[in-house]
Amino acid sequence: MDFPNRRVFPPAFIPDHLIAEILSFLSVKTILRLKCVSKSWYTLISHPTFVQNHLNKSSRNPNFTLTLDDGYTFIPFRHLLENPSIAVKSDAFLQNPSLAALNDTSLQNQFLDILPHFNDFKIVDSCNGLILLCSKSRSIRLGYEYRFYIWNPATRIIYDKLGSLYYCAPNFQDHHLGFKFAFGFDDTTERYKVVAYRVVEDDNEDTTLGKSEVKVFSLGDSCWRNILSFPVIPLNWINLRYAYHNDAVHLSGTINWLAVKSYFHTFYEYKYITHVEQFVIVSLDLSTETYKQLLLPPGFDKVPSVQPVIRVLMDCLCFSHDFKNSEFVLWQMKEYGVQESWTQLFKIDYQNLQLNRLFNFRLVCLYINGDEVIILNGFNNQAVVYNLKNEIVQRIKLKIYNLKNLVVTRFDNNNNRFTHAKYYVESLVSVS
Repeated sequence: MDFPNRRVFPPAFIPDHLIAEILSFLSVKTILRLKCVSKSWYTLISHPTFVQNHLNKSSRNPNFTLTLDDGYTFIPFRHLLENPSIAVKSDAFLQNPSLAALNDTSLQNQFLDILPHFNDFKIVDSCNGLILLCSKSRSIRLGYEYRFYIWNPATRIIYDKLGSLYYCAPNFQDHHLGFKFAFGFDDTTERYKVVAYRVVEDDNEDTTLGKSEVKVFSLGDSCWRNILSFPVIPLNWINLRYAYHNDAVHLSGTINWLAVKSYFHTFYEYKYITHVEQFVIVSLDLSTETYKQLLLPPGFDKVPSVQPVIRVLMDCLCFSHDFKNSEFVLWQMKEYGVQESWTQLFKIDYQNLQLNRLFNFRLVCLYINGDEVIILNGFNNQAVVYNLKNEIVQRIKLKIYNLKNLVVTRFDNNNNRFTHAKYYVESLVSVS
């Protein structure tokens, strides 16, 4: 039957820029599948502008890394805010690229190919969705070999052309004096850089300001380069047991450490820091590979009983510390490098966190979203969600279900997996 008066509408036209904007909200797993739709979509999704736009949106929903017995997984912070007693099926880690674990068969085969002699990994840090992995093994003559790999869990790509770094310990007991590492992005050259650093402890000298050795490896180079030594001593070299709370943090093309100056002891222990003026933030500009020192908030006027901590929260440098063994204080540097921009975000009484004042708490703020914060108590490795407005505390309890062998792993009290949690965001970023 004919319909002479029927109107025929032309096909809907969606501008390319609108298509790109819609796609940038999707997960990496979905986007990678959509590459096959057409050549134009493949070109669009592969373009650096789209990759950056997707990263900007993905950064609004960060994950934290969780160390498992057989690898790593990643859980969105917002899931913990929605349900602190969260149960997760381990199968999801294998099926969803955003939660890909090293026990994925395909990934495991890749690692077996490039890591024939290494079976332990440490997440150094993540930057723009790329995770720097480091393995350490004994070498001949009491030496140690560090090898590095950059891994994008979302795209399942592993970059292994970073070579090795060696450290020859004077004796076996000095293995802890080997290198520590940091990872960041140089905005000027658009290159990722790995920073290796160590502090020399010389017991043959009466006093020392701390000698240090700092090296940089730029992706695309073939060797490590020595750069200027630290002008001050990074605090994560002091009291090594809790050093992970003050690992280096990357922000805006810089690597930052909480540090101490005017330190006149041969060996480094926190108890030897006697004046609050000794604390400083040392910042390494990845472009110029030079240092500058940033002052701490003016309201920080007494050496706390436990190490203060720096973190990057809400894209700003933050500083937290104990106050008179009774409160947890967090400051934010609103404008990076401007000392006057330090602003106190909150002060929480330990009683509100349901903590016993008899202990020295090593609190670290892991995440902030409006009135809700996730705080780690380093004393017992317990993480909690705390509402700043109504002062409600909820303990985080994670259960990992492995459906293959029906094993339930409960991550609750006294579990150091939270202690080593790192930020991670999904991305399409590649280093090749």
